[in-house]
Amino acid sequence: MNKQAKFGTYAAHQPNYEAFRESGKLDDYAYQSLVHMQNASHQLSWALTVLDHANIPVELLEEVRLAVVKTSSTFGDLQEKLRAYKKQS
Repeated sequence: MNKQAKFGTYAAHQPNYEAFRESGKLDDYAYQSLVHMQNASHQLSWALTVLDHANIPVELLEEVRLAVVKTSSTFGDLQEKLRAYKKQS
């Protein structure tokens, strides 16, 4: 029987919860944050990629592109700082 996690718990809502549990990283919140930030960067990249096929003004496309680049750069800087707080395996 497939037991469903209780609503409101990390197990019920956090992306990659099972992978974190299986890898022993449930109590390494800095590591989990790094993974989620990397996933967010990947999603932002795809958001920009799909706009290549949209009929939108070039100015708006460039505005979105700039926002994605700025966010990705900020994530990169923050990830470097967070790595110091990962638990050693």
